Amino acid sequence: MEKDKLNIPRRILTIGILFLLLDFFQLTCPAEVIVIKGGAEVTGTILKSDEKFVIVDIGFDVLRIPRPEILKIGKEKSDTPQAPDPVRISTNNLYTVKAMEETSTVINVSTFAPAVVIVTTPAGMGSGFLINSRGFLVTNFHVIREQRNISVTRLIKSGAELKRVIHKNVRIVALDPFHDLAVLQLKEKPTAPFTPVILGSQSNPDMGEKIFIIGNPLGLERTVTEGVVSHTARNFGGKLFLQVDASVNPGNSGGPLFNSRGQVIGVINMGVRAMQGLNFAIPVHHVTYLLDHIDAYAFNEANPLSGYVYSTPPANPRPHAQVNNDKKKTTEEHL
Repeated sequence: MEKDKLNIPRRILTIGILFLLLDFFQLTCPAEVIVIKGGAEVTGTILKSDEKFVIVDIGFDVLRIPRPEILKIGKEKSDTPQAPDPVRISTNNLYTVKAMEETSTVINVSTFAPAVVIVTTPAGMGSGFLINSRGFLVTNFHVIREQRNISVTRLIKSGAELKRVIHKNVRIVALDPFHDLAVLQLKEKPTAPFTPVILGSQSNPDMGEKIFIIGNPLGLERTVTEGVVSHTARNFGGKLFLQVDASVNPGNSGGPLFNSRGQVIGVINMGVRAMQGLNFAIPVHHVTYLLDHIDAYAFNEANPLSGYVYSTPPANPRPHAQVNNDKKKTTEEHL
């Protein structure tokens, strides 16, 4: 009896050592994914493998899987962070997509605020942002709609002050009225280098992701507001918009929507005046598509509404046969 009592601690110690060895074995041996007939997958550490069976430790149990039932054995995807994507420059050298590290809004604003410009026409004003060092910039179509006398104001830091540099030789490069986008180019030689933004990837942002906006509401240049992505696919008229709660006002139209990594993920273009924190942006993939196919959207002086548009159907020639199909009034409007 006494002998059995003395053996109990030894047994516990032996079992503990076995568990430690098993844990060490699992840490040093990468997990593998075993695909079984029917599509099921088993993830674990292979302890033994022969022509008849594969024995797998799945953590809380050990499985013996018949070899004929196995379709494939492969390595589990690593949780180790992958190297950042390399810089991707568009084939026509108009924009850059680059992996960026998350940082503070203060640092991002200091870096990319010089890329945000004021777009002015006789009809009003809006915002825009430079996309390369050749003076190309993006804004909203409705900011310059039916206008030819366009000027763009850059704000250059000079000591503790912001110096206004006005560009009056502005070329309309391309228009995409359907997605409310326009591409302009500053033709004058710059007195200070153009600071471009970095565009985000094609993937949609996450709901709740932090964002910030730089724009010129009511002409108040370089106004910064913060918020989150409230919705990633808000449908208006068959088009999907990013919904954000950051404050925007008339004059913000055409300005960039940034994520916390300093990448542009959208273009501000619409809001609800009667509500606060209910604003919308065009996803960046529409911008990159326009830039990648810019020849198809090229502005034609002889056709002011050139670009990809849907024509308004002609009036019904027989009013008495017209069906009452009034459009539902909405409170959304361009900013």
